[in-house]
Amino acid sequence: MTAPQSSFTDRVETLAPARQRHGRLRDIAIWLTLLVATLTLASIAVETSEVVGPATLPWWPAQNLQFHVTAGMVVAPLTAAAVLAAASRPAAARMSWNTLLVLSYLASITWSGALHTNVDPTTMSTATAGARQAIALLVSYTGSQAGLAITVIAISCLSVPLTLVAVKSVAGPVAARALSPVLILGPWAAWTTLGIDGISAAACAAVLACGAVVSERKVRSADAFWGAAAAGGLLGIAALLSYGAAWFAVSLLCLFFARRRSAQILVAAAAALAVLGMAAALGNSWPYGLVDTYNAAIGEIAAHPGQLWWLALMPALVCVACGPAIIESLRRFGSSVAWPLMIGPLLALMIAPLSGSNPEQPEYGWIALCPWLIVAATAPGLHGAHGTGRVGEQRMRSVRAPLMTAGAGACAAIVLMYSG
Repeated sequence: MTAPQSSFTDRVETLAPARQRHGRLRDIAIWLTLLVATLTLASIAVETSEVVGPATLPWWPAQNLQFHVTAGMVVAPLTAAAVLAAASRPAAARMSWNTLLVLSYLASITWSGALHTNVDPTTMSTATAGARQAIALLVSYTGSQAGLAITVIAISCLSVPLTLVAVKSVAGPVAARALSPVLILGPWAAWTTLGIDGISAAACAAVLACGAVVSERKVRSADAFWGAAAAGGLLGIAALLSYGAAWFAVSLLCLFFARRRSAQILVAAAAALAVLGMAAALGNSWPYGLVDTYNAAIGEIAAHPGQLWWLALMPALVCVACGPAIIESLRRFGSSVAWPLMIGPLLALMIAPLSGSNPEQPEYGWIALCPWLIVAATAPGLHGAHGTGRVGEQRMRSVRAPLMTAGAGACAAIVLMYSG
């Protein structure tokens, strides 16, 4: 008589969490190595270039060696701890979707406000005319620095629930729930609330959230038409706020293409062009502004060759601002169902140093990319998402919230922002 044997499947399921922990520890180690390399490269750039320094790296930890305790230094760690503790509870998986969106938005406001609230009401010479008009309207509407900060934070943090809506539509509710703590505690929140760039990031998130929802299989006929028109209109508005937002058109195109919605591609393109055409009729020509910005960037590089440092610094800074989750996300990009959401931001990241947008604070214009570069971290694979029956369900349930990587990114953001 033989002893009872344990199920092979049970043993595999027991080993899975351990393998995930080891994988995320490896991702954190890779990201920390990238962080150290970026800081080292930035140090060399500061010492050897006149155009890279404290003015362009306001987060630089060595600017001020004095230590001052602020309210944000207390609120930020408490917020991170509360988010991680709530996400680790079983009740988080049973929370209703609308409740999750509201709580994610409120937690994001607290996290962003704790990291940075010094909103700069000025715009750079390379900003779009729409961005200058938007910030002028906000300044006149709020009437005070505190009111401006609250308004900018409230609008910018909309990118978190909007990103979750898009991820839920593309990758499923399990992946969206798992990604929520990483989005809430993203290190990029320290830059999101500094000006108009956070608002343009929210507009870009609205584009992909709208496009994902209206391209679902259940949306048909008039709803699909007007939904695509809304997505295109939002794309036009986002482009008026930031030249880099135009790259999100690639993600919107791939999203419609992957879901075989060719008619929606035409409708969205027509709506976006209509918005840009209307702006041109009112004296705000987006193409001419883009050409002028590009020519100014070429002239800036010719006059100050030190700007070429941003060829190496820009992609590294964006990856550091994304947190450790970007390592797993980039590794799974080609095999994840979230690839349409990532393709536009990835292309934008490749040409970011050559865009010339906001040369005095180059990294600010690309915070819109950060949430979308990590969406594949919890998304299922292409085969797993299309699996049927119990196998597909088990693959969807195997997604675990990357709390370890979220916590590591949050700690790094706190240290960088308050070590100076």
